[in-house]
Amino acid sequence: MTKSNWEAQVINLQKTLDEIKNEVKDNRAELVELKEEMATGKGAVRAVLWIGGLLGAIWTIMKIVKLG
Repeated sequence: MTKSNWEAQVINLQKTLDEIKNEVKDNRAELVELKEEMATGKGAVRAVLWIGGLLGAIWTIMKIVKLG
């Protein structure tokens, strides 16, 4: 292996490592964004369940009052 071939391989490895580093940064950013979207989705589901429970309780009370 000649010195110039070795230097070319080192340069190629450095470029590859830089590309991997950039991909890892992008993946981290996407993961943070996904976590935020999931948290927002969970909050929406909780709100819908809470409102549904409240409406169900009101409907049940109305039925009991009409029967009584």
